[in-house]
Amino acid sequence: MPLEAYGTWEEALARLGETRKALLALLQGAEPAWLSTPLREGAWTPLMVAEHIALVEESTARVLRRLRRLASGESLPPVPFVPGTYKEGKPQAPEGVRPKGGLSLEEVLDLLQRARGFLLEEAAKADPHHPATFPHPFFGELNALGWVRAAAYHEAHHLKALQEAFSR
Repeated sequence: MPLEAYGTWEEALARLGETRKALLALLQGAEPAWLSTPLREGAWTPLMVAEHIALVEESTARVLRRLRRLASGESLPPVPFVPGTYKEGKPQAPEGVRPKGGLSLEEVLDLLQRARGFLLEEAAKADPHHPATFPHPFFGELNALGWVRAAAYHEAHHLKALQEAFSR
């Protein structure tokens, strides 16, 4: 699904709210054994997927902060761009947003809450239509609206995979 399908700024933020409710319900309603079992051989556990979602949101919030600073005219040093990599046709999480694992459900829920708070705090200060951009590893140059849409896509993508695994 193209990022534009995630709509306006308000629509993308509303989607983030919807997927978060569903993610929390899934995590809180699941058996502890399922939460700590890899989704398939060599894959992350559901708790690691949730940790990854939180790490991506923290990263997105930092990008929104950077874009806001650029929009205000601040001169910032360049950040080296590292393009995303694929394995067997699937995008691989960049190093900084790979989960470490070993967290309890409570720790993951706290991480998700803090990351979402940071993301919403930065989103409240952002200008979704300012032309300042920052490169996404898989989607290329994105402005603030593009980054919020990417966050909405990201959580929805992982939520769908978790829901499918849960129903097996």
